[in-house]
Amino acid sequence: MAELMFYQQPIVLNRETNKDLCFTATSDYGFSKGVNSVPLTGIEFFEASRDLPVLFSKDEEGNYFPIVLLSLRGDGHEQIGAEGEWTGNYIPAFIRRYPFALTEGKDLCYDSTAAGFSEEGDRLFDDEGKNTETLDSIITFLTDFDAQHQLTREFCSELSELSMFKPFMLQVMTVDKSALRLDGLFIIDEDKLGDLDNEKVGAWFRKGFLAWIYAHMHSLGSLNRLSDKL
Repeated sequence: MAELMFYQQPIVLNRETNKDLCFTATSDYGFSKGVNSVPLTGIEFFEASRDLPVLFSKDEEGNYFPIVLLSLRGDGHEQIGAEGEWTGNYIPAFIRRYPFALTEGKDLCYDSTAAGFSEEGDRLFDDEGKNTETLDSIITFLTDFDAQHQLTREFCSELSELSMFKPFMLQVMTVDKSALRLDGLFIIDEDKLGDLDNEKVGAWFRKGFLAWIYAHMHSLGSLNRLSDKL
């Protein structure tokens, strides 16, 4: 999974060299316009499933991970308007966290090419070099995101161990009657879900995994909404 999908020049935030750096949040999500899906954490399945399909893909190591499908096109999506404003109902956290991210070592990095950074706006450090409320809020969001990402990896790992994923072939007709096919997608096998023993069902219920599974299944109905936009 491309953890820094949108980041052109990510650098680690430094309280010395970046002591005067300010950040102004923007509602321009145009940086995401070239993709048709992004990774999703399990806790987001509920909100996303109301309007967007939640599916699964595989990374280069063969590990499954959930994605939210933003479009049935192969080269972009229709969730943003002409000015980069988000026109859909749910903005995935993977997109909302930009231009900040945590490294594997838990250092805070940011895309130095992103709009919003200057010497005017909300300061990230105060005059004593300590974190401002703005920076603490960013760190809290990223820390929560990473925690949910780890839990989602555990969720996918448990499903994979039980061979719960099955390939999902998605082929739709565009308005000009041409066939569009998206490969490399997976869904949870509902038949194998019904074969789970009571102990596993109880464990997944307590972890919240069972609810995530049903949110994923519910989301598949949103494929029709995306096909209407082709």
